[in-house]
Amino acid sequence: MKISPSGKSSKLAVLLLAAGVVPISIVWIAKTYLAERVGWKVSLRNFQLATRLDPENSEYQLRLGRLYQYDPAEMDPDQAMTHLARAAELSPYDPQAWLDLGAAFEFQANTAQAEACLRRADFLAPDLPPIQWAIGNFFLLHGNIDEAFRHFKVVLAGNPRYNQTIFDTAWKASGDPEKILRELIPEHPAAEFDYLTYLLTRHDYPDAQNVWKRLSGGSESFSAPRAAGYIDTLMAAHRLAEADEVWGALRSKGLVPPTYQQSSRNLVMNGDFEADPLNMGFDWRLVPTAAAYTGIDRTTFHSPGRSALIQFSGKENVFYRHLFQYVRVAPRHAYRLQAFMKTEEITTDSGPRLEVRDAYDPSQLDRYSEYVTGSVPWSPLLLDFTTGAKTELLVVSVARLPSQKFDNLIAGKAWVDDISLAPLP
Repeated sequence: MKISPSGKSSKLAVLLLAAGVVPISIVWIAKTYLAERVGWKVSLRNFQLATRLDPENSEYQLRLGRLYQYDPAEMDPDQAMTHLARAAELSPYDPQAWLDLGAAFEFQANTAQAEACLRRADFLAPDLPPIQWAIGNFFLLHGNIDEAFRHFKVVLAGNPRYNQTIFDTAWKASGDPEKILRELIPEHPAAEFDYLTYLLTRHDYPDAQNVWKRLSGGSESFSAPRAAGYIDTLMAAHRLAEADEVWGALRSKGLVPPTYQQSSRNLVMNGDFEADPLNMGFDWRLVPTAAAYTGIDRTTFHSPGRSALIQFSGKENVFYRHLFQYVRVAPRHAYRLQAFMKTEEITTDSGPRLEVRDAYDPSQLDRYSEYVTGSVPWSPLLLDFTTGAKTELLVVSVARLPSQKFDNLIAGKAWVDDISLAPLP
């Protein structure tokens, strides 16, 4: 029902009501605005004024309590406790208020009350990393590693900002890799990969392998490139069997296509380029360079229906090794590297060719096939070689050596297809 004032007495009543309410509203709005203005300026006087102007605002109570708690010039533990308790009373569902109140109790050596406040904050914000970070540090300080790990685990699952510090802290506090993996590291690929990387920086390969086994055996999905750094680190550390295991696990999870499979007849993976190179692991790697474009061509091929294309810009006398693959081999064994290449208007006296070298020590092995220049239809390139006494990992690449002539800026196109590497009888 809508009531409309009528008559002089009604109109007068409305005017009197407006005359009383409007000034009160204006004063309240002005006080609130002024409290906000002065409340953001860090000084005891401003915070005290803000709490007087707006005494029901828990944020001003919190700021004043923090000033009394932490500012050396204004430190007053009793006043800090009063205002922080008032903040928690005004905002009982604000975890930050309980966290600050817990810190005040801790400052006064009242551990029981501090723990009660922090457990209240934990109840209000069980998944908020900054709150859980503070709670975890409290329990760590008091020697409760199990409880600290529980809170730090939430932090690791929600915010990578603290990862390095938590990993360092966990190893100093516990030193038990099984406990750390079981109780601290969440079963989440992002956190697990970060922890894996941390262990690799410590050269702790056995524990890194345990992390990888849990990660690769878990139900959470991740992309194959996430494991690229792990494989590269293992290869650099001469841990080729472990690198192979990682590659096999990626294949088992369907992250590496089943066509990427070595055989006794061809140790090169994806030698016909029928699958897109993963640019990692034991697959082809294409390294960008301004001197040449390298990519997959679906219009020109030796065997249907793709090949790798290298198009030189004609602006550099480039030492090209930007299409390559790592291949495991046995020492002191004879092998044959073979490919088919087609060229179109390749300039200079030094054209593209095949190269095979020891990945760790090129002095053990570094061989090249014949090169191709000009315009040549699909033709085979052959390179027979024997691995060195310690050769276990090869780099198989399409290469071009710099020319020593004056006219040395290479241009033109080269296609390569059906690359194979097999042991000789």
